Amino acid sequence: MKKTSLAILAALALATTTLATSAQAQTRGFVPCDDHWSSSFFALSVGENGEGIRSFYEGSVLLLHINTDEPAFFPEGVILLMPDGDGSDGPIGRLCFVNWGFSSMDVDASHATYDPARGLTLTIPASNTSPADYQVRDASVRVLINVGAGTVTPLN
Repeated sequence: MKKTSLAILAALALATTTLATSAQAQTRGFVPCDDHWSSSFFALSVGENGEGIRSFYEGSVLLLHINTDEPAFFPEGVILLMPDGDGSDGPIGRLCFVNWGFSSMDVDASHATYDPARGLTLTIPASNTSPADYQVRDASVRVLINVGAGTVTPLN
């Protein structure tokens, strides 16, 4: 095997290990993909018929399911893609956020409500299973998304 191929495999293994070991410790908030995008991309869990993908706000906000397989109790999460503003400060780009460390996330059952004064409220059903007693607890995620300002604010 070429040295380049070994280096790429080593980098992928490190990225995947970093995501898996930090998933249990993360605070269950959306963080920029800059630090985690490469490993999150490899963890996409999308079905052949579009399961694991939802779009909101006329397609401007995209939610993608991820599953890292490890750690065993907290392998699931989501990637959130959205515009970085309304275009008043220049061309519209894309922002990327990742939130992981859940036992289960149901992207397909996610729903949103829109309030023109506040923005888009997105609810993602999620749960966590306690490794100590195996009890399943609700860990649903609610965020307020202001597409015009390019912001994501946790609500729970």
